[in-house]
Amino acid sequence: MKIIIVGGGIVGSSLAEHLEKGHHDISLIEIDSRTCQNIGERLDILIICGSGSSPRLLEQAGIRNADMIIAVSPNDELNILVCAIAQQYGVATRIARIRSNEFRSEDATINIGKLGVTLIIDPESVVVDSITQFVETPGATDAVNFQNGNVLMRGYTVSEDMPIVNRTLKDIRQHNRDNPMLFIAAIRGGKATIPDGDYEIKAGDDIFGIFPRASLDTYLGLFNRTRKDVDNIIISGDSRTAIILADTLSKFVPHVVLVDPDADHARHAADVLNNVEIIHGECTDSSILSEVYVRNAKFFIGVANETDYNIMSALLARAEGAREVIAVSSETQHDRLFTSIGIDHVIHPRLAIAREILEAINRAQIGRLVKIRDVDIEAIRITAAEQSPITGRPLQHVRSKIQKGSIIGTVLRGEDMIIPDGNTVIEPGDQMIIITYSRNVSRVKKLFKSRQ
Repeated sequence: MKIIIVGGGIVGSSLAEHLEKGHHDISLIEIDSRTCQNIGERLDILIICGSGSSPRLLEQAGIRNADMIIAVSPNDELNILVCAIAQQYGVATRIARIRSNEFRSEDATINIGKLGVTLIIDPESVVVDSITQFVETPGATDAVNFQNGNVLMRGYTVSEDMPIVNRTLKDIRQHNRDNPMLFIAAIRGGKATIPDGDYEIKAGDDIFGIFPRASLDTYLGLFNRTRKDVDNIIISGDSRTAIILADTLSKFVPHVVLVDPDADHARHAADVLNNVEIIHGECTDSSILSEVYVRNAKFFIGVANETDYNIMSALLARAEGAREVIAVSSETQHDRLFTSIGIDHVIHPRLAIAREILEAINRAQIGRLVKIRDVDIEAIRITAAEQSPITGRPLQHVRSKIQKGSIIGTVLRGEDMIIPDGNTVIEPGDQMIIITYSRNVSRVKKLFKSRQ
């Protein structure tokens, strides 16, 4: 595909890096010369320094032949204008990062589609979704959703008291046939493997599974968890994200408290939120944390606009007894430090936006969905071609063709999700989430391409 990216910040550069690995033809337009230079030193793509709203520069970027344009600058109006120009050139897919509710709300007076935008990426909603994934699976170390939240991948660290310990994956699958799931990766002693059915789970293992949403409760039960565990959440922040998150979580969590350091924003939150307790105060104040009984909180979530405030309040909440703490951070270089001092999960808005856009692109394309931790295992999405060597026959008859150390995690056929077994027949057009070692990705992709 020919793809043009407008905006070279964390979102744009992350997209460019991932898409370049997928062998797409990428052009990037960025107005800041230093940013252009930094990206040019890392990536082998066409970089144009200037305004993304310039038709002349868009022509240089190849807009006449572009299949997709992705406008992710910090400016809503610029992103919309870029999509409007791209529409005039006949670009089929036009994605815009838009923060303002004026363009996104149901009662908005402007039809954003008529302005040329085919897909809106809302930063606040993306962050809320990222946080909600952890809240709905308490204790998870890793959380990723696919297919609009209908396919889930979750990681857990196994302890001695969990029903999953000392059992083989084959045994677990046989006892849960009505609730399909597949364990796709395991880390033991720092070494990552793609396990087979004879793999026996031990305490201390980090285990990753993929499953349909309907199997969520069964999957949680294997790790001694239930969604009902989460009955009390404290949110800290004076951001729009804090209000959206409180509203979202209050729909399935019995007690949600929003602690807002800004008096005016707290009053606004009280006006628009139902079933949420609103308190004006700062969560860097231990007396406020005591007042909201943070020691009883199953989650403490820092979503203020300032990273330092989120980190500090989350650390104080952890010290006061909160079970799990999450902090939103605009900085991407200190994750290991933050987790080593007690933050369970660090959410990066701009990286989350990049992942959301990649997921939207990959629904119709071959592409990497997620890398498992920092190890050599990836989940990729592939659409089976009609004449590929793998289609039309049961998997048990073509298993020898599949790269050793690779597994088909799920088959997405229309609205159905299938956890495949040896009798599953891959049909042309099926989308598969395949788990493989990074070194095998290119060879795995060839199996699903047409032989013609």
